[in-house]
Order: sequence, then structure tokens, then C-alpha cells
Amino acid sequence: MTQPLAATNRDRDLQRGLDLLVLDVMRIRAWERLLFLECGEGWIVEEAWRRALRVYACGFDTSPALVARANELRGVPGKLEFTTWDGQRLPCPDRSFHRLVSTFTLERSADVGGVLTEMRRVLQPGGDLYLLELDRRPGGAADPAALGFATALQDAGFHDVRQLAREELAQGWSEPAAAVIVHARRNGEPAAP
Repeated sequence: MTQPLAATNRDRDLQRGLDLLVLDVMRIRAWERLLFLECGEGWIVEEAWRRALRVYACGFDTSPALVARANELRGVPGKLEFTTWDGQRLPCPDRSFHRLVSTFTLERSADVGGVLTEMRRVLQPGGDLYLLELDRRPGGAADPAALGFATALQDAGFHDVRQLAREELAQGWSEPAAAVIVHARRNGEPAAP
């Protein structure tokens, strides 16, 4: 059964508003490599690419249909690319990105620790991770530790974990929820003995 157009447009507008919130709190510099997980039809990836045209931006999604649509609408070979992933293993080399933006990836994952470890693997040392996730706790605190992210991020090799933004999602939700943006930085390599 398809959703009514009004609900679809409302959901798209809500998602784009959250995407803009993420892009507004992150730093994008020229010549960087950006990776977006669960990018849908790629709007957030294209918007990031447009903000600093001298970047390489790549979007991954588990939906082949959404990736095909993103490539059709937005793909620019060698500059703005989209591909599928299995939701567990990122199909790219170690240390290949400066920044990684994850939109609701952890909520969908059966192995949060494994996905966070993969995120660390593909980030360069000192690279930035931005997580956009839902907080479904009524009156949730502005603390990533309360969401369970801090420990999982530290266990995966991240530090400097902090919440950057919180947006209450009262409209259209059956229960109180908030979109939360958490930032973490990839640890460098361990010191040699």
C-alpha cells in the first residue's frame, strides 16, 4: 500500500530539514572526501557537494532502487557517486574518507558495534563522524551517553563524543521523538611499542 502524497511530501520535507541541520553543523572543506550512509535518493550528498564543489562525495544506501534514482538524478562520475552496501560492510578501502555522515543507520542495524567499527575503518585518523539518529525517550537528555552512543563509539575507536543538535519531532509522530546529531572523531593509530 502506498502512502498518501501529503504524507510522502511531509516525510520528504522533514528529512530534508534534518539533512540541512546536519550540513549546517558539520565542516566541509575543499578537497575532502565525504561519505554518506543511508543517503536515500542522494539529496543530502548533492547538497554537501554543492557547498564545497571541490570535494568528492559518495552516498551509500541499502536500497538498489534509491541508489539507481540517486545516480539518475545526481550522479557525476568521479565527483558525486552513489552505490549500494549491505548494511554491514562498507565497500571502500581503509582510511578513504575525511568525514562520514550516517543518517539513521544505527537504528536499522542489528550489529551497531560492527557498523561503527566499519565507519572507523574507512575514516582517516582524526576524521569526523556525524550520526543523525532518533531519540525516542520522552524528554530525552542532551547527552550522547544517555542514548548509548558514547560507549559504543569509544569501543569502536572514536573519541570527543558530543551532541551537536537536537530537533524535537512532534508533528506526525505517534510518540514523542527527537532527531539527534552526535559528533565523534576517529582516534589515530595506536602508538608503536
